[in-house]
Amino acid sequence: MQRKKQYWKIALATLLLILITSIASQALTKPKVGGQIVIGLVAEPKVIDPTTGAWHASFVAAQIFDSLLNTDTNLKIIPSLAESWKILENENAYVFNLRKGVTWHDGKPFGPEDVKFSFEKIISKYDIFGAAYFKNAKVEILNETAVKLKVEQLLPAVQLTLLASVDTAIVPKHILEGQDFEKSEFRTKPIGTGPFVFKEWVKGSHILLERNPNYWDKGKPYLEKLIIRFITDPMTMVSALETGEVNYVFRGLPYEAAAKLGTNPNLEVIAHQRPPYKMTLQINTNHTILGNPDVRRAISYALDRKDIVQKATLGLCTPTYRILPATIPESPNLAKYDYSLEKANELLDKAGYTKGADGKRFKIELLTRTGEAEEAAVADLIKDQLSKVGIEVVLKRVDFGTMLDLETKYQYDFVLVKRWVEPMWSYQLFHSSWIQPGVAFSNTMLYRNPQVDQLLDSWMREPSPTKQTELLQKLEEILTSELPEIPLYNVVFLNVKSRNIKGTDIPVGRYVFWDALVNTYIYEETITSPPPTTTTVVTTTVPTTTVITTVTTTQPTQPDYTPTILALAIVVVAVAIVGLLLRKRK
Repeated sequence: MQRKKQYWKIALATLLLILITSIASQALTKPKVGGQIVIGLVAEPKVIDPTTGAWHASFVAAQIFDSLLNTDTNLKIIPSLAESWKILENENAYVFNLRKGVTWHDGKPFGPEDVKFSFEKIISKYDIFGAAYFKNAKVEILNETAVKLKVEQLLPAVQLTLLASVDTAIVPKHILEGQDFEKSEFRTKPIGTGPFVFKEWVKGSHILLERNPNYWDKGKPYLEKLIIRFITDPMTMVSALETGEVNYVFRGLPYEAAAKLGTNPNLEVIAHQRPPYKMTLQINTNHTILGNPDVRRAISYALDRKDIVQKATLGLCTPTYRILPATIPESPNLAKYDYSLEKANELLDKAGYTKGADGKRFKIELLTRTGEAEEAAVADLIKDQLSKVGIEVVLKRVDFGTMLDLETKYQYDFVLVKRWVEPMWSYQLFHSSWIQPGVAFSNTMLYRNPQVDQLLDSWMREPSPTKQTELLQKLEEILTSELPEIPLYNVVFLNVKSRNIKGTDIPVGRYVFWDALVNTYIYEETITSPPPTTTTVVTTTVPTTTVITTVTTTQPTQPDYTPTILALAIVVVAVAIVGLLLRKRK
């Protein structure tokens, strides 16, 4: 009997120590609320407005606003302000069951009236995608926690994606009702239901966001503050990362900085292809010279894409002739433009633009933006390469906002654009109905082709994925032949972050530019001298080195072994105690 009691004591002690070990290990690895990060943006937005589609405005807006749905890290659609949803095909409608207990940042309750107002008054009228895909949308309030969204045409593949993005962010009716949205103060002092609350915007310096303590996803976000600094000079941005003044940058870093930053023990450098973007030249097809398709084809032949990729991106990016993403199988009839000065000269002569005594044919202006070192290098290379066939290129470098203004007013010859390549974006870029003065990210190329319009309209209505692909392939055949846009290469983005930053949102996240940092946290904190924003900057002292020189895919995050080591230490202690008990029994 005594021996049985001893066994029971040992068994209970062992189980207790295993339980303690498990709890301790979880406590060590569980994210905690606290700390802040400084994010570097290479361009300052004009407004914090989720309807604009501008990457920098959308990134800030994603921290402040919620949509009905969201996506996880595998791009699977998940609940957000709506806990559940269903599609009513026979009614061209979606039903959403809304989350209870959600409040706006000013303390007012969120409800179905906000959803109705957002879709009927804002999204369907002002959003760059919503104005097309939710045109004339109507919302029926079924009860206090359910709404039915009725659309003119049910397009789940596109509409569900938008419903899970910042493009359909829900805005507060009690603030915006009766206001002129485009002139409202709300666009610079927003109020949302999202994880972070807008606090201040110091023009030319930074935007400060603070943790929403009443966020519906309880316990989140983990960070207390986000400081979003505007740093347009790439070398200044690199220096700020090295000194710890900036903790995270996801766009605008020069590729040549990757190797240097990768040797910094406090930083982690990751190259990845999300979101899917292409570098392209978009043409004003109403231009006297560039309106000729043969001239556009000549320009495409005269551009050495391999040389551009090697010199501007250190070979990280890949040359392309395609306008659509790689997820659409390439048509065998796709027009391709292998580098050939001979073909370029032949086409220019055919178009009637012969060389003068000075060797020049004509002069055109290339519009490009400041704050992107890669784009500056590409513009210089284009100027140099086109000079070899007698085309004189004058570079016009402006800030991003000015570039958008000039595009939407059609005050440009051709423009260097880094753009998203999802098929629904092609609808806006190439369909003639999207020639809308003053509207950014639309058909600013003034491109008109009835066959292209028909193909895009058919694709939008086609339920069969196989037939959708066939329609898109035909579309790409026409676009690569007429070249209202000249594709150059598939973009790889450099993310750089402090090593003490963890979580599923960064460095790669889902779409990066539109991700809320709700799951981001800090696992080790060191306080350094505050930046010009008078706030404390979090840096790290983890002595680990990662060198990136020719990486073209996402790299795994360097693991933090501290919790594992501590857990193992607890296990060792547990085993020692059990051993002592056994020895005592003997």
